[in-house]
Amino acid sequence: MQELNPVLFLTDLAVLALCGALAAILPALTRKSYLFGVKIPMEERGSPAARHIIRRYVAACLLAFAAVLALHAAQYLLAPGKTAVSMLYFPLLFGAAQLLAFLPAWKAALRLKRERGWQVSGAAFAETSSSSARGNLRALPWGWYAASLAVVAACAAATLVKYPSLPEVIPTHFDINMEPDAWSPKSLGTVLAVPLVNLGTLLLMFVTGIAIVRAKLQIDPQRPALSFAQHRIYRRLMGHALGFLTLAITAMMALAGLPMVFPEFKAPFWLTLLLTLLPVAALIAVVVYAGQGGCKLKPKVTEEGGPAPAGKNGVPGRGDDQSWALGMFYHNREDPAVLVEDRFGSNLGFNYARLPVKIGVAAFLLAFAAGYAWLTVLLWNVG
Repeated sequence: MQELNPVLFLTDLAVLALCGALAAILPALTRKSYLFGVKIPMEERGSPAARHIIRRYVAACLLAFAAVLALHAAQYLLAPGKTAVSMLYFPLLFGAAQLLAFLPAWKAALRLKRERGWQVSGAAFAETSSSSARGNLRALPWGWYAASLAVVAACAAATLVKYPSLPEVIPTHFDINMEPDAWSPKSLGTVLAVPLVNLGTLLLMFVTGIAIVRAKLQIDPQRPALSFAQHRIYRRLMGHALGFLTLAITAMMALAGLPMVFPEFKAPFWLTLLLTLLPVAALIAVVVYAGQGGCKLKPKVTEEGGPAPAGKNGVPGRGDDQSWALGMFYHNREDPAVLVEDRFGSNLGFNYARLPVKIGVAAFLLAFAAGYAWLTVLLWNVG
């Protein structure tokens, strides 16, 4: 029987616990005008029927979490050497289980709205007409990205300085205990692969940060000043949380790549675990504290103001349930927006009717599948 790795197992349990807890509280983070992707009167969110649907969803999520946890425990006891592989797939399994819990809740919300005859305006949240209300790049938390770039540059510089004295064959892969298990001939491309991938990751996170800052605000026409203030605080908090995550990722990738050129350097596992959990916990804390688009925040608003919505009817079709497949996937050819606010949870989504989104999502899914296949083979052989 292969040696048990309790630290790896407990790390995976921590990730699953975060996923389970976040899935269970998502209804509480969503705007009160949405019930599982269905637009409802805000005052009806607290009705007994709506609360019953929410309770059933939470119970289903907790049951799914318990089932996935039991499966993972069985895997750990029967095949402990495959725990690294299971870390890839058990979160996906729970994600699929959460979707199965969401779909009946969405159908129940649609049925409840139809039975009660709830009539809701087609556009409860209008976009701001002023581009300045989107925010500018000065609002971006530059310090996090500057520190991340410094980490990437320092690792690349240290690698280039060390390169002439490296042996002709260098380690290129390490097992869970940071012991080399694969080697390759020395070359600049090999030793700079990790810094270049790290730089690409940094750029991707930077673009994501810009998207958050530059996204059009969706303002509640009935309470424009409060809605605008909530959005500004939410955007600032989310920007810092994403910046912290960016720095943690670049630091973690740098620690993983340094042993290739500095074999004597081995980062302790607790440090890698800390760099993984802390920024994720910070991101979840922002989501829980602020709610969707900052709807749970209570900033002081002294006077009515803020940017004016773009027209009385807002964005055509965005408030229509028929434009949201399964209550989650927005598709509206008349809407020029690429990024929109989701109807469930506390994040941004896409307008899947736009061609750039279709191409981008297809490319991401292909890259995701290829990356998972590569990691599966790699970790399976290591285990």
